[in-house]
Amino acid sequence: MRSWFYRPGAAVCGFVARVLFGARVEGVERIPRDGAFILVANHCSNFDPPMIGWAVGNSVGRVIHFMAKIEVRSWPVIGWLATQSGVYFVRRGEGDRAAQRFSLEALADGRPIAVFPEGTRSRDGHLKTGKSGAAFLAMRSGARLLPVGISGSHRIFPGRSRWPHPTKVVIRVGDPFSLPHLPDGRLDREALAAGTELIMSSIEALLPEDQRRLG
Repeated sequence: MRSWFYRPGAAVCGFVARVLFGARVEGVERIPRDGAFILVANHCSNFDPPMIGWAVGNSVGRVIHFMAKIEVRSWPVIGWLATQSGVYFVRRGEGDRAAQRFSLEALADGRPIAVFPEGTRSRDGHLKTGKSGAAFLAMRSGARLLPVGISGSHRIFPGRSRWPHPTKVVIRVGDPFSLPHLPDGRLDREALAAGTELIMSSIEALLPEDQRRLG
């Protein structure tokens, strides 16, 4: 796992985010300075991972391993840079055991990882239904969860635009919390559903009203 590009890449991204999007970070003091944690955030733009990497990881001198869909690996330039930035890949919808194993091993080693519980980008900016993967990892590992809400990034590429538009982006970091630690045995659906709802509610609380869940 190579991560040499994480910090220089995050620094460049932070500069761009501040200049183009007036990016502001709130709650840096809540970021754990040591030990494992699982960063959980909403996801509206391909810019979200590098911006969060700058705002959360780079701001406290820590490399965060982001989980990304396997398709990213084949993207020109970006895919290669991702492999040099501590990113690991998951085959969505297949119950990827290798990605799960890496996640748990990284957490056991005291390294933070980042997961987008929605599983895909929200095109309209509204928080979508969460999947149970983040809750599973938290309950199996006992690692703390760090909620992050990113607002405004859905307006970077409005409609079908291919060029970024100036907009205001705010990244809010919430208080870390934990789910029940269940290292062994089967995790029942109710426990996973309850944990997932707690995760999504903690992210939602960091978002403006117009990006919260519909209905």
